[in-house]
Amino acid sequence: MARQSERVGRSGEYLVASVLSTLSDTVTVMPHGSKADIIFEVGQTLYKCQVKTQKQIEKARKSWRFDLRCGSHSKNRFYNKGDIDVYALVALNCQKVMFFFPDGRKQVSVEDKDIQAIDSLKNVENLFKELQCQQTP
Repeated sequence: MARQSERVGRSGEYLVASVLSTLSDTVTVMPHGSKADIIFEVGQTLYKCQVKTQKQIEKARKSWRFDLRCGSHSKNRFYNKGDIDVYALVALNCQKVMFFFPDGRKQVSVEDKDIQAIDSLKNVENLFKELQCQQTP
């Protein structure tokens, strides 16, 4: 991975870790090459988060496009069930984070107006509520 690309990816990971740390005491950025980028805790359960970062919207587009596959350094470009619990999409130039659960897609596009409207802190609050509901029998 090129140095600039690594820097963009790592910046996104630290932004996500910052947002997650508003509600979790346990947030760990994992070493490069791990399946998950961040591990965090909700209600004594650890979750694996994969961060996908874009520096800016592509020219002539109205949407941010995020590739949800494993990095090009990986032999298998797809995550197996259980590898990832949550994705965090980062629009770096506007410092926005959007969380969502894996649903089998290889790519996701989010309109710029939707990215701009995201309140990252409210988004993480909703994520934590959903995860807590999943824990309740």
